[in-house]
Amino acid sequence: MRACGFVVVMTCYAMPCLAHVKDEPVALEGIEVFGERETGVTPSASSGRIDRSELDAHASQRTGDLLELIPGFITTQHSGEGKANQYFARGFNLDHGTDFAVSIENVPLNLSSHGHGQGYLDVNFLIPELLAGYDYRKGSYSLRDGDFATAGSAELRWVDDTPTLVQGSVGEYGERRGLVAGSLRGAGGTLIAGVDYSVNDGPWVLPMDQRAVRGLLRYVRDGATARSSLTVSAYDNRWTSSDQIPERAVADGRIDRFGFVDGSSGGDTHRYIVSASHSRQAGDAQWSATAYAVDYRLQLFSNFTYFLDDPVNGDQFEQFDDRSYYGVRVDRRQRLTLFGRDAALVAGIDTRYDRIGDVGLYRTAARQRLDTVRRDAIDDTRLGGFVGLELSTAEWMHLTAGTRLDHYDYEVESRSGLADRSGDELQWSPKLSLILGPWAATQFFVNAGRGFHSNDARGDDGSPGFDPLVAARGAEFGLRSAPLPGLELALALWALELDSELVYVGDAGQTEPNNASRRRGAEFSLRYHPFDWLGFDADWTVTRARLEDAPGEDRIPNAIPRAGRASIGVRVLPDLQLGLQVRHFAGAPLIEDGSVTARDGTRADLLLRWAATPQLSLRAELLNAFDEDDADIEYFYESRLADEAEATADRHFHPALPRLLRLTLRAAF
Repeated sequence: MRACGFVVVMTCYAMPCLAHVKDEPVALEGIEVFGERETGVTPSASSGRIDRSELDAHASQRTGDLLELIPGFITTQHSGEGKANQYFARGFNLDHGTDFAVSIENVPLNLSSHGHGQGYLDVNFLIPELLAGYDYRKGSYSLRDGDFATAGSAELRWVDDTPTLVQGSVGEYGERRGLVAGSLRGAGGTLIAGVDYSVNDGPWVLPMDQRAVRGLLRYVRDGATARSSLTVSAYDNRWTSSDQIPERAVADGRIDRFGFVDGSSGGDTHRYIVSASHSRQAGDAQWSATAYAVDYRLQLFSNFTYFLDDPVNGDQFEQFDDRSYYGVRVDRRQRLTLFGRDAALVAGIDTRYDRIGDVGLYRTAARQRLDTVRRDAIDDTRLGGFVGLELSTAEWMHLTAGTRLDHYDYEVESRSGLADRSGDELQWSPKLSLILGPWAATQFFVNAGRGFHSNDARGDDGSPGFDPLVAARGAEFGLRSAPLPGLELALALWALELDSELVYVGDAGQTEPNNASRRRGAEFSLRYHPFDWLGFDADWTVTRARLEDAPGEDRIPNAIPRAGRASIGVRVLPDLQLGLQVRHFAGAPLIEDGSVTARDGTRADLLLRWAATPQLSLRAELLNAFDEDDADIEYFYESRLADEAEATADRHFHPALPRLLRLTLRAAF
């Protein structure tokens, strides 16, 4: 069946994406994704925009899968569905977000010095139906992007309007979800509100018992030259997780493939966001400002080594993070004439303060604390600014050049007897983008830039190896072409060097210094719309990731070398659409010498959308349609089960979900 999935990838080479048919008798939400994508502030061959119609045309197992519309981007999960996804892009095992920055309406979502991992990125708070889309950028070439954007970034957008929606979803394995949303217009603006509640047990022997509630309240006021918005979102989730399990125990029948070792793992989390923004155009000047406040909490219980360190109580540990963070962002763009050519001066400033009142790591048994490994309070302050020039030097040459400056200041107050520490660092990041053409419907892009990611402030133990801000240098050459009507091609060749892979490892409660690293890769994407009833989409990425000065042990664990996605969409009838999408990624090395690698993974999803009436529609998703028994994630390390006399080095994996049917009925008014 795995071979069958691979054949589908090679033969279909496509995606569920169709143009909206004009004058169709029944109103069905379109899935038009063809036509030129906007590339954001810093255009490159690997940048793009995902809109609402593309999100609707994508079958997703979980919320984080919506980011997989970014070419070469992979999301997985190795725990319960309340924990942040594992992300992979451009040869990075992003863990839970260390090298990919994501924001929504200018509110940053990555969390520094987090209890589980640096840059922790949880997008489970999103209500997918109320997401308008997102802009994405690869690499460190954008002036807007600061911390965590070494591999790239994405800016999410809420909708500004929505019909009245009453929606219910039913899936196998106890999956239930309900959504009520709508808009109210008046007083010169639009009020959008939505509430989403879901429960899910999953296919696990130990039911996940997930209970999640999400809410959104948003007011948008649009004028001829000004726009304002006020947004409040709320999210609460609790769950039980099975975590990854040892392959040896599944092979000999001690544990079911969907079984567990520690039945008390899991957690609970919340995130509440309030943000306000205002933008205005006055003559040749445009400016925007955003202010936000976020309250966040996570309590996470995990056990990955079982009884390796403590044969009596087991190795369960608790990671705790309780914080509030606040920030302001201001951007300005001033059009002008320079040397007789059109130009613009762009500038911006952003500041953020994290008050991490309690972040800790504890040894636990059945969610009861036994011992404190460490506990801290952290003040984390960031101030960044950029200035750049956009210049059309000729009809066929457009240049954006500028620089960014970021200052990072931290204070760590130990509450477990360790030394207090503080520090600060300044990071300078020049950026350059050049667009040439178009010639013969083809544009060429040259991009270069310096970026960085911060390290966990708790990793500063006073040793000379700690660097609060780790620099990255990247470059990219690419092209985008539309050689035929309805056909769009993109190719990017890129390189990235990171000064150090030094990170604070939340699972171990200690710093792991790694060597500098280098990554090289190529990305290719194709979008083809030969008829108004047929659409294709495909992308393929190849990456080589290596640690420097580490002969014989230069592989970067979980750095996926090859990944691809292909899908096809067909409008069978004016009110009936079918889609097939296939995702494939090659097995990554699991240890530095490359002697153990993960297995390849392939998943095919089927999607049917039927508009029974203009107000009533049915969506059917058959996820993992060929029921592949792949792993969502694999690791290689030592562990010990309760009935084992000694530790064993083994693969540990979290299985991918089996074939799952989900039906969604929507009434829109």
